[in-house]
Amino acid sequence: MGKGVMVLAAASFLVIQAQALTLGTLETAGNACEVPVGTHELAQSLSGRYIIPTGLYVKKDEDKRVARGACTFALSLEASPGKKIIVSNSHQLADLRAYPAQTKARVDLEIFKAGSQGAKQTVEIEAVEQKAKANQILGQRDLILETECGGSAILRGNLAATIMGAGKARVFTRNLYINISEVECQ
Repeated sequence: MGKGVMVLAAASFLVIQAQALTLGTLETAGNACEVPVGTHELAQSLSGRYIIPTGLYVKKDEDKRVARGACTFALSLEASPGKKIIVSNSHQLADLRAYPAQTKARVDLEIFKAGSQGAKQTVEIEAVEQKAKANQILGQRDLILETECGGSAILRGNLAATIMGAGKARVFTRNLYINISEVECQ
């Protein structure tokens, strides 16, 4: 009986917390998104940790000199009166493969408040005489965005991949995970 009451209390707290934080629609766009571009529901993986579907896939065969692709997102955020929204701790897995013949593969991620500029995170490999590969996390542990007390903002993200050279290569990223929480103003 005690465990059931605790589970019910925790579930009620999560429902109350979810009602306080207003997350608008998530819009995606781009030519290399793994999910169809358009409007999506924001999924929550853990309390305060959200999944933004910006997986990207770009492939270049030997018959092309350059291949590019992008996947972007925009998410509107609105804080409750007396509270502010904090966005931090992003995490996105990038997998790059390039095969010989002076071939470079690069992926860039930038997450920022609309109207400002964010820190660009980059992973790049180059295959000269043998294949090159990288499996790395693109992410920021620090603060990405903070709204004014009772304010609103738009969280934006740009993910882009470029592949150049005579060989073949591919860039693949998984979804973006990010913390979004609402806290009391001080």
